[in-house]
Amino acid sequence: MTLRNFKVQYFDIAVGFVALTNVQNVSVNVGRQEQLDAYNTATATVEIRYPNGFATPIPQLVAGAAIKITDTNDANEDIFFGYIRDVQVQYGIPYQGSIGNADRLTLYLEGAFAAAGRMQGNNYAMPAGTATAQLQNMANQSGVGSAWVGPTNPLFGATTVSGTWGDWLNRFILTTNSRLIDGTSQLVITSQYSHAVKTVGFSDVSNNATNQVYDSIEFHSLADNYYTQVTVAGEGLAEQTATKAGATIPYRTYKVNTFNASTSQASDYANYLLGNYGTSRFAIASVSCLAEAQNSFQLNDLGDVTILPGSPSLPSLVGSQVSVTFRGTVFPCIIEGVRLTGSYQSSRYTYYLSGADLNAYLTLNDSVFGRLDFNKLGY
Repeated sequence: MTLRNFKVQYFDIAVGFVALTNVQNVSVNVGRQEQLDAYNTATATVEIRYPNGFATPIPQLVAGAAIKITDTNDANEDIFFGYIRDVQVQYGIPYQGSIGNADRLTLYLEGAFAAAGRMQGNNYAMPAGTATAQLQNMANQSGVGSAWVGPTNPLFGATTVSGTWGDWLNRFILTTNSRLIDGTSQLVITSQYSHAVKTVGFSDVSNNATNQVYDSIEFHSLADNYYTQVTVAGEGLAEQTATKAGATIPYRTYKVNTFNASTSQASDYANYLLGNYGTSRFAIASVSCLAEAQNSFQLNDLGDVTILPGSPSLPSLVGSQVSVTFRGTVFPCIIEGVRLTGSYQSSRYTYYLSGADLNAYLTLNDSVFGRLDFNKLGY
């Protein structure tokens, strides 16, 4: 397989997106590693040779400028969209005439979630309403566009946004156990039930159009995803606690602050979380693939992007269902996050995963999530 060729473009209001030259390295991080991790903004780093930068710097490369990263070997597929957080230039010695052959410029990029994290809520009185209604209110107040993707439109209770909109959004995500897609033109929150099934999986042996071969796999005990007691605190509601039968003190307690609209909704959520995280597990945590080792490269989108057509592919993988074959056994998993490191020499993709048993919502007519006595009722 040929080496990946990543094109990095900055936005110029006069002409649109303009490609940077001499790109040396890129890295992208989207999603999260563990299922119960709070979300941080998607990030990316771009390093280029900048020989003319001292004499004729590029004026558009300033904080807040829009940047997109594209894989030109993969039908010019966009893999990340974000904004410049910081710019760093390392000037080399010596300097010959107007050329600094050793000069390097590094762009530090961030997703739209970073803007939400810096925007104060100023005690905005968020009215009770559906997911789509509250996200629209957030967009109106913060200027950060967002959308809800899911088969249902759950109700949320009223609250006062006393912290940042990023804090509010993390709590919103906790309330429904949903996922954040960042690194696109707008934030997208996908329902726990929205698992786009990828047509391409991972394998330790097969290397073809439907299997991307990996050279590293990690299993973890998932200690941070194991609890014997769960307490759900709804806004202005009495706390609801569920404790595992037979559990002994001291409990492994997980407490979440949510926007549940009623105590019954909070109680259902507490029991769901206990059912989901009340058993200690040893499961796949990540797989890592070398791009140039693939006989049929599919690592950017694993066959297709069905949740967000037209959006950058790597962020859109978050929440997708994928199979991992290891020593003859097939493990259905959900992608929690992706890390890409790429250069002109080699590129590596690492996918952070959670097992189907940590996403075991009972879905009728589904071969993975529709098995009685294996899956759990939603809430």
